[in-house]
Amino acid sequence: MMERLPKRTAGGYSYYVSDEQLDAYGRLSILERLKWLDEIRRFTLMARTAETAERQERLRRGEPIVPDGE
Repeated sequence: MMERLPKRTAGGYSYYVSDEQLDAYGRLSILERLKWLDEIRRFTLMARTAETAERQERLRRGEPIVPDGE
């Protein structure tokens, strides 16, 4: 298998998902996928700091995570 590297972009973020991870996710039922997604969403909201929340909001707006000058 050829490893695919994340594409670099201005702002935002990227990550790598292996073929094995995609296969495991593909074997989940739709309900299991939704439950997994909701658990991750809840954890992320619970664990984030005020700074992280602001950076996530910048990502949603298509802006760099860290504004110029920081």
